[in-house]
Amino acid sequence: MISLSLVGCASTSPRNKSDACLMLAEKGEWKAPLRNASKKWEIPKHTILSIIYHESKFISNAKPPRKKFLGIRLPWRRISSAYGYPQALDGTWAEYKKKRGKRYAVRSNFEDSVDFIGWYLNRSVKELGISRNNAYNLYLAYHQGNRGFREKAYLKKPAIMSYAKKVRNTASVYKNQIRSCS
Repeated sequence: MISLSLVGCASTSPRNKSDACLMLAEKGEWKAPLRNASKKWEIPKHTILSIIYHESKFISNAKPPRKKFLGIRLPWRRISSAYGYPQALDGTWAEYKKKRGKRYAVRSNFEDSVDFIGWYLNRSVKELGISRNNAYNLYLAYHQGNRGFREKAYLKKPAIMSYAKKVRNTASVYKNQIRSCS
């Protein structure tokens, strides 16, 4: 009985993730938090949405895969502590909650997640001098951390650079879509 009631509280992923207009029409409750985070942190809405799409596919309780040993998934270990819409790590999320005074913020909450992404990317803009409109480098800083970006750790990880191109391309598509549906 309890598990059924908890399932009812879980947010469902939007049906059409490739069209920002349809997605925001379906998830009308996302419009204000996205607009507010974008305005507060001066990070484009399309960049925030693109990061969520590529990090969690808009699945509120997304988790990374489990570790494997001899080809068998270990039931008690995941490859990282990433969780929720932003796939934020435990330590980074704790830092966000402390610095923002958001004691009860949760990674499975869309409003908290878009605020976190805006906060994190704004910090990268200020610390690293990345343009607010450069989704490629913003994603690299988001994924690798500001220190990893500064040290260019991504240069040894072609898969991450390829993924950052996907984030940039999705952000560009979302940007054009949001322009036409606003």
